[in-house]
Amino acid sequence: MDPIDTYRLAVGWLRARIAARHAGRNEAGFTALEWLLVALGVIAIATIAVTAVKSYVTGETQKLGSP
Repeated sequence: MDPIDTYRLAVGWLRARIAARHAGRNEAGFTALEWLLVALGVIAIATIAVTAVKSYVTGETQKLGSP
């Protein structure tokens, strides 16, 4: 999942929650689907961070290994 897609999903979810609150619906807490989406977003962000760090470390290691 592209980070931009994750961002758009989060913004859409937030707008829907705000609209529901203004409409008078009282939803106490997250549903299972909302928790799933939050978890997927966190996993996507963590994957991007790990990939970036791994790429940086690999690049620096290659610099040290070459004369």
